[in-house]
Amino acid sequence: MTLVSVSVGLPREVDWHGRSVRTWKRPMAGRVRVTAFKLDGHQQSDPAVHQAVYGYPVEHYAYWGRELPGMDLPPWAFGENFTAEGLLEPDVRVGDW
Repeated sequence: MTLVSVSVGLPREVDWHGRSVRTWKRPMAGRVRVTAFKLDGHQQSDPAVHQAVYGYPVEHYAYWGRELPGMDLPPWAFGENFTAEGLLEPDVRVGDW
């Protein structure tokens, strides 16, 4: 497994296709401390229902690039904290990361 990107951030409003949406993540350079339920520098939008770290395989980005032509899909585009290569769903279970 290779860690491609670690993304964290604080909730903020951004303009997306002419409307305001809430987002928060951006890739980080260097090390990021991981605690039991979060990463340093990261805040969940609604901690009452979101208390996890989310990982997504970079291998799926090719599929979404074909499904969503012309869309900018950088690592973290699907809201993940960790974008990884070589760690697909059949090979991982909740709690492995």
